[in-house]
Amino acid sequence: MKAALEELDARRRRAAPTAGQALAATFVEVLTSTLAQLPDAVRTTVPVVLAATDYSVETTSAYVSRCAEAEAGGRRLRPSEAMSPEPAQLLQHLAEPGTWRGPGYVLISPGRAAEQAVRWARAAVDTGLHPAVVVCAVVRDHDAPAFRVAALPVTPEGTAAARPAPADAVVISGTGLVTAFGAGTDAFWRALLDDRRALGELTRFDAARFRSRTVGQATRDEPVAVGRPVRRSFADRAGAEALRDAGMDELPARTLLVAAGVVPHLPRVAGAPRIEEIALEPDWAGEGFGVDAGDAAVVAHACASGAFGLAMAREWLLCGLADVAVVTGVSALNPYDYACLDVLRATSTDTARPFDEHRSGVTVGEGAGAIVLETAARAEARGHPPRATLAGISCRVAGQGISRLNAHISADCIRTALTMAGRTSVDHVHGHAPGTRQGDEAELSALDEIGAELGWRDVPVSSHKGATGHLLHASAFPAVVAAVRALRHGALPGTPGLRTPLAARHVRVLRTPEPCPGIRSVLVNNFGFGGNNAALLLTAGTSAPDGRLEWSTHG
Repeated sequence: MKAALEELDARRRRAAPTAGQALAATFVEVLTSTLAQLPDAVRTTVPVVLAATDYSVETTSAYVSRCAEAEAGGRRLRPSEAMSPEPAQLLQHLAEPGTWRGPGYVLISPGRAAEQAVRWARAAVDTGLHPAVVVCAVVRDHDAPAFRVAALPVTPEGTAAARPAPADAVVISGTGLVTAFGAGTDAFWRALLDDRRALGELTRFDAARFRSRTVGQATRDEPVAVGRPVRRSFADRAGAEALRDAGMDELPARTLLVAAGVVPHLPRVAGAPRIEEIALEPDWAGEGFGVDAGDAAVVAHACASGAFGLAMAREWLLCGLADVAVVTGVSALNPYDYACLDVLRATSTDTARPFDEHRSGVTVGEGAGAIVLETAARAEARGHPPRATLAGISCRVAGQGISRLNAHISADCIRTALTMAGRTSVDHVHGHAPGTRQGDEAELSALDEIGAELGWRDVPVSSHKGATGHLLHASAFPAVVAAVRALRHGALPGTPGLRTPLAARHVRVLRTPEPCPGIRSVLVNNFGFGGNNAALLLTAGTSAPDGRLEWSTHG
């Protein structure tokens, strides 16, 4: 691993600095040249792991500055100013010609991203999980206002045969959640079965200039120290619940912590309050979990960050890089995320109505989630019954434009996740479905495409986002919790806020909760801006569903 890291650093130093709009073209040129070094059978589907901490910090800081300038000038952001370029959009540029369609992952771990990318790649190749992995770094040039791009193919060393990856399943051992329904997975699940909504007026900051003032705002059930970010309070509560649910008083030494979708520490921007609600604390290294700093990773894939984090955790466990993995995500209401969605007219002026004929956009929510993963063998050895098995997962960075969902690529993710799990059917789909006009329709088209291929009939589909709002980069966590609870209780949540379901040929959109005895599998979709697409399949753990339903008079 040391040799590969040194070679990547040497290539970075030799690379010419690239600024502005030319960076994407340089990135594609460097990666295309690197992919060409691999055999034909490998290069189109090889995983690419991108380390881009500096790029993420600089572009997000620039976006925050634009927001502060607009606010100071009493004007709204222009659409051209709205989106901070996500690092994953560089991978989207690589994927657009169609010559590369492999999984791509973006690491922005402060000070450790390149090292983690190389460790991951070396272990994945050595265990035979992948025949090759390409590692790429986009690093700030200290002598010019530009970046340097370097890439390295990681392949089997010499003639040594790869040792086989352990034939083991990765399971979910514990979950934790904070939403607008309060702290705890129980509060969230009971509210879904009661078909309740927790949407109300935004009070966290002044929303007078925005199109929408309705959100899924979480409450703080305990006093928060002065200067302590709201997001940290939510994350700590979700993490503590997940560890309790996993039966762990403390984490083992070899634990991977993945923070999904948050930004590394940002420089202080004049006139920009509340930036602590979108950034990690200074010198963050996994505080709150006690993991080694080198094993505290941050992935950035917009609203699909949670699923990409789960995919990373699964591979680290299978490669033997960690004994336990904890994937966390948190989203706190802040004027910067809100301004971006507002100017893009992605927010609903009413409330989110996922999969509805009359849907008009996203209702932003806030909260946090945490998921504890380990191998099935380890869970069995310590006598802990898994909550579910992560039977298949697929992540791709592609798409059509920055904010549009590509139905065919989404379908390909679903197809790959099903193939990995060895299944052709599912009992339920928990949709991403944020309530946008284009996204919801494209997701149903993707499901119908798969349904036509595999002979699905009336597979039930629902979404939680009309109840708690869209947790943005943490949106996967409520969806996974809903899927785990559906498997455990033999019940399916409905789609709060839905009145007139969109028509579909092979799936059936649920308006209200319904029983589903004998349920064994749930597909969870997780999509995001910048072409981030992911799908994962959860199957029942070693214990059968207990069938306990908590129906209200409305259920």
